[in-house]
Amino acid sequence: QFKDMANCLRQWASSFTVLAIMCNHHSPLHRDSQSLAQWFDIITIVGGYGLARMKLPNIGIEIAYNLGVMVGTSGRIVGHGVDSVIGNRVSWVWYMRDDVHKFVDVPRGDYSK
Repeated sequence: QFKDMANCLRQWASSFTVLAIMCNHHSPLHRDSQSLAQWFDIITIVGGYGLARMKLPNIGIEIAYNLGVMVGTSGRIVGHGVDSVIGNRVSWVWYMRDDVHKFVDVPRGDYSK
């Protein structure tokens, strides 16, 4: 099975190695320890819900986390978290994990040094 997965991953059409889809998810403040500092996460929000805030405290920013918002940041460097909300929210989160590059023997992207 791992060989089949490796073959599929070599055909992956995105520079990101992971797509996480989260529904109505509260995200406590955290940093992404399995990412590299030069890599960016891309987060897109869809759904209908009340006001929410994304907090990026170590750079002193709070973002209105509303429908259609897209955030790009280094998840390893910039701490981030999202409030709980009433309603329905779906977040598409694209990010990279170096262990996936190693598993499929594909060089990692160091494009943003």
